[in-house]
Amino acid sequence: MTRRDLIVVGALAACVLALTAWVWARPGHAFFNHGDLYAYHWPLRHHTAAALIEGRLPFWNPYIMLGVPHAANPQAALLYPASIMGFLLPVVTALVWDQILHLLWAGLGAYLLARSARLPRAGAAALATAYALSPFLVYRVTAGIPTLLAALSWAPWAWLAWLSGSALLLAAVFALQFFSGHPQFLVVNAAAMGLWAAVRPARLALWTRLAAGAGGALALAAVQWLPTLELLRGSNRSGWPEVFRAAYSLRPRDLLLWLSPGAFGTPLNGGWDDAISVFYESGGVWLGAGALALAAGGLLRGRGRLGPALLVVFGALLALGANGPLAPLLNAPGFSYLRTPSRWSFLSLWGLWLLAGAGARALGSSKKTAWALSLLPLVIAAELMIWDAGFLRAAVSSRFTKASPAVAGLSGRPTRVLTAPSLANPNKAVVYRMRNVNGYEAFYPASAALWAAEAEGEPAADPSWVLVSRWDSPAAARAGVSARLTPAGVEERTGAWPLATFLDANGNRLASDPALLIERPERWRVSGPVPAGAAAVALAETRWPGWRASLDGRAAPLRAWGPAFQAAALSPGAPDLELRFDFSPSLWFWWAALSAAAWGVWFSAIGRRAEAA
Repeated sequence: MTRRDLIVVGALAACVLALTAWVWARPGHAFFNHGDLYAYHWPLRHHTAAALIEGRLPFWNPYIMLGVPHAANPQAALLYPASIMGFLLPVVTALVWDQILHLLWAGLGAYLLARSARLPRAGAAALATAYALSPFLVYRVTAGIPTLLAALSWAPWAWLAWLSGSALLLAAVFALQFFSGHPQFLVVNAAAMGLWAAVRPARLALWTRLAAGAGGALALAAVQWLPTLELLRGSNRSGWPEVFRAAYSLRPRDLLLWLSPGAFGTPLNGGWDDAISVFYESGGVWLGAGALALAAGGLLRGRGRLGPALLVVFGALLALGANGPLAPLLNAPGFSYLRTPSRWSFLSLWGLWLLAGAGARALGSSKKTAWALSLLPLVIAAELMIWDAGFLRAAVSSRFTKASPAVAGLSGRPTRVLTAPSLANPNKAVVYRMRNVNGYEAFYPASAALWAAEAEGEPAADPSWVLVSRWDSPAAARAGVSARLTPAGVEERTGAWPLATFLDANGNRLASDPALLIERPERWRVSGPVPAGAAAVALAETRWPGWRASLDGRAAPLRAWGPAFQAAALSPGAPDLELRFDFSPSLWFWWAALSAAAWGVWFSAIGRRAEAA
């Protein structure tokens, strides 16, 4: 980049920092959000940060839904470089800067991509501003989903690497986009690239490079995507009803929001008449009137307009989901794991952005109209900043993160609690380090829903929540539920089973219980005298691939116990017990070694290219 390019990028950064100053410049504040920041991402990142500070990798999260895989969950962002901020800063502060820096990263990538296409600086500045400050990105802040914003920030970088001719760089970008926490937008972005290439003269070369980049990313990110695939296949999303896959399908009327984002009101002014989350998933495809005018010009006069127009059309059709002609795709292999069809509207957003680039090229090619292009960055920035300001306001974080002394008394106990479904944040149990049978998760072990139905006597789970209310059921007792949290306070009871129990050959609990030591979420030790008739030790923790048991130093087979838990068989006649349960993702060492080797090869290849240049 030249000095003038740096000035333009600096101006864009100044806009983003000015727009968000009410948050980052005020200690104890975070972005106001209507959704998941405190209910999901703060507890998740807190668990990651706490484990790293203790000097270990957090493979398992025992604090929600009877225990769930943690490292396998991409939204934990365990291996994403930006997550180091959670190690260095308070978690909420780290999340604030995570969001700000990804807005900046999105703008920088969009600017460099536009400049690589030989757009004048004014046109590139207009496009970078339109993308970085578009509601499609900003609404992810207000919805409280930083992983979506992070994945979107990498989209222009993927196109830049791809169109520059480097499958090597594309592989790294795809891997980092996957590590950032939300694979769905990686898939959508890659689909946009493949679809756009279909109408280009050099389609075969583009597809080959895309495939090579994707293949390289599979090796670079094997340590994450293989455990994630295992989690996905064994989760509630495997075989879930079509109604869940169709959730957040765009309504035809919502297409008007792409031209006027406030056409049906907003959650801020109270005019929006549907669920708040539907607004943030449906109304983001708006780049500002200035950028839309450029897109219209690109559609009428620009070169290479077929590919972007194709993206706009296909994005709209896919985003309509169950409400559109492509509804059968919701049941297609691969698609059936996805949720929120409206996110396919990214294809339309990107198509409009590419058309705006074509319009900027046409506008800047004439001396009579070049002056108008020089004003557009200011017009677009002013329009989007005015709209975004209401969605990027500050909120005091302590309101959501402060501790309750009554609840804190349950922290660290080797038993479980049940939070009343009326409580909005069951995942705060993660921060207290108390085990909650309920919880909120994007996808979780399917066995949690089976246990919930047993405990409740009827289905008590949906695509994201486990919502059991009966804490006095036999299933809740076997899960170790000894307390209930309600809006009125904490209730405790006796009669809950310990998390480790002796069973006889018929699966009945024996009167004598072993001693249990939970060294860390991934290591449990069970010891003590073995009572007569004991045939197994049951562990009330989610059964999942990667759990291993060792009895007196030798591997012990694990079997199912109930709909969700596991048990280890005992050797006959042993007077004392030394049993250890350990968890790590399946074949973790080999996948980690593959990724490490792939990154080693990648850095070596980059180094050779740098020397040759």
